[in-house]
Amino acid sequence: MLLSAKDLLQELVRIPSLNPAFSTGETGVSGESEVTDFLQDFFLKLGWDWLRQRVHPGRDNFVVVCRANGLAAQRRPVLWEVHQDTVGVTGMKIDPFAARESDGRIWGRGACDVKGGMAAMLAALARVEAEGAALQQTIVLATTINEECGFTGIKSLCRLWGSEAEAAAEAENLSGPLSLAELRELRPERAIVAEPTLLDVVVAHKGSVRWRCHTHGRAAHTSRPEHGCNAISTMVRVVQAIEQFHDKVLSQRAAHPLCGRPTVCVSTIQGGSGVNTVPHHAVIDIDRRLVPGETPEDAYQELVEAIAVFCEGCDATIEHEPPTNSSVGLEDNDNRDWAEQIAATVGSLGRTSQLIGVPYGTDAWALAAAGIPTVVFGPGSIDQAHTDDEWIEIEQLDRAVDVFYRLACGG
Repeated sequence: MLLSAKDLLQELVRIPSLNPAFSTGETGVSGESEVTDFLQDFFLKLGWDWLRQRVHPGRDNFVVVCRANGLAAQRRPVLWEVHQDTVGVTGMKIDPFAARESDGRIWGRGACDVKGGMAAMLAALARVEAEGAALQQTIVLATTINEECGFTGIKSLCRLWGSEAEAAAEAENLSGPLSLAELRELRPERAIVAEPTLLDVVVAHKGSVRWRCHTHGRAAHTSRPEHGCNAISTMVRVVQAIEQFHDKVLSQRAAHPLCGRPTVCVSTIQGGSGVNTVPHHAVIDIDRRLVPGETPEDAYQELVEAIAVFCEGCDATIEHEPPTNSSVGLEDNDNRDWAEQIAATVGSLGRTSQLIGVPYGTDAWALAAAGIPTVVFGPGSIDQAHTDDEWIEIEQLDRAVDVFYRLACGG
């Protein structure tokens, strides 16, 4: 029996795939491996060629090929991409893995971001197989790991279509009936990345650069604070420097027509060891969001220098770690025709779809940087992503299946 997107989504939500960066042991399961195994079993039943790519121990990208026939097979493929990982579940108000259906919605972690998009893609491909429909071109489906914290999955996938040296370096990480040589012959002409966009088509989004900043002082008894060097006091100045940089520099820059202005935020802070000890150390996480056209390297250096100027004369030492996460934005230079085709397909099904920009980041930037025109599209709203009661409307799922099916087969 052909599974609906709703049924597939419920199966996927019931399988934890928490990114280890956000997993605190709530489920006893960390990483995407169980979802990867589910995908492998799903496509083994369809008899399609597949490949697993080890990115980190126990964490694999999974790639499968749905081949076109005849003249359609001579076209370069299209890539459908979706990430396997979710954020954590601490503090959720619902059972994150029950996949409960109520009020026309499926509830649970990942229902919206982005197992809903994954289920829609799977359901569309299963429908193609069940109906024996003719594809317009070969489809490569790639499900990647670690989108939520580092983009290492999509970066590793892109290396398979990179230089000969880059691809050869990945050979020992590959397994499955699809060979590296075959996959390299299937380099896509364009790509669609599944994320919750309410069936609008994202043609531009922001990038980011994230890093940790430390202040190092000297501990002392708080009855004699003059004998110490207060790391928190200096960190206060660092935070003030960042806020001033945001308000007086970034907020004054011209806004990107689709993505707005660049931003920076201090997102975590820690410091001190006890109430009666002058703190010798403090640390913050900095999240700088880039508009298309900015580079992580320049944004990092610019803020480091601004902090140094603002904090000149502070007692504690300021140390910046190298960035832990860097990505450029997605630019709308060469993806407009592809986006308009998708929007027209949505329109043919009786719904308006707009070409938009968004302030968050996705895997799309890496594909675009590899020279593959890429857009972002999928069911659900980003407003429900990462929430304590995450959900997606079943009607959105069903519409997305129809869109993906028409993109695959035409008509």
